Amino acid sequence: MHVQLSDKVRKFSKRLCLAGVLASDDAGSRQYADWTRETCQAIGVDFCLVCLSPRNVATYIKALNTNPCIDGIIVYYPIFGDSRDDDVKILVNHGKDVEALNCRPTLQFPEVTDGPGQPCLAPTLVPCTARAIESILHMIEIYDQSVPTKQQLGGWEVCIINRSDVVGLPLARLLAGQGARVYSVDVAGVQLFQLQSSSCGVDEIQSLATEWTLQDAVKMSGVIISAVPHPAFKVDTEWLQSGAICINVSSFKNFKSDVLEIASKFMPRVGKLTIVALLSNLLLCADKH
Repeated sequence: MHVQLSDKVRKFSKRLCLAGVLASDDAGSRQYADWTRETCQAIGVDFCLVCLSPRNVATYIKALNTNPCIDGIIVYYPIFGDSRDDDVKILVNHGKDVEALNCRPTLQFPEVTDGPGQPCLAPTLVPCTARAIESILHMIEIYDQSVPTKQQLGGWEVCIINRSDVVGLPLARLLAGQGARVYSVDVAGVQLFQLQSSSCGVDEIQSLATEWTLQDAVKMSGVIISAVPHPAFKVDTEWLQSGAICINVSSFKNFKSDVLEIASKFMPRVGKLTIVALLSNLLLCADKH
């Protein structure tokens, strides 16, 4: 993957620069920043990390937005650890938002509707973790490349334990847009995402509330993706289908140690692939400048 990214980076007429903003002592954020620096160095991208006080973050982001030398911005969260972090996310210029946290959903993904609505739109920037998980599923080769794009996950049922705007929701849209039946799980329950054709023949993704539980969703699924760092969402190995594919995204180990007694494949983490997805987004941002 690094070789492919390096080849794309060399095609730009200038050296690309990614700016990182770190405003906390969070160990995970620091590790993520270190991984970002290592990958940038490996593919020939400049990485500028600035460590500062939370009270100065807004001012600094505004300066980066207008700096022509900066092609992309990544902010390492948490900063405040509360709703103020959401206020920070919307400060990052859309054209430099390599994490795709401040993009209008209708510009990124097919519209989610409860019936006939707006048509599907082609994805552009996608939040990095969602894109990394999609890449893993491509590497596992569950996509049927011999059929049209919207049918390549036809027949697959996928349980995604997370429905956040950063991970679960964009991923549900991506996979449903390829033909999968997606069971999206969070504290509010289970929603079914699936691709449907409207009465006017336009494809759209529908989201339907269900009465299913986490256990029901896992039992129905050939792919289980867990991205909620809480023991209440731990997946019992006995729920798994034989040969299921399991991916752990959260910092909490949401699968038990015996998962491979039933599962055919288990990915315990996706961190470094998320960096690759982030830098792919950087190339998309730079290409639009």
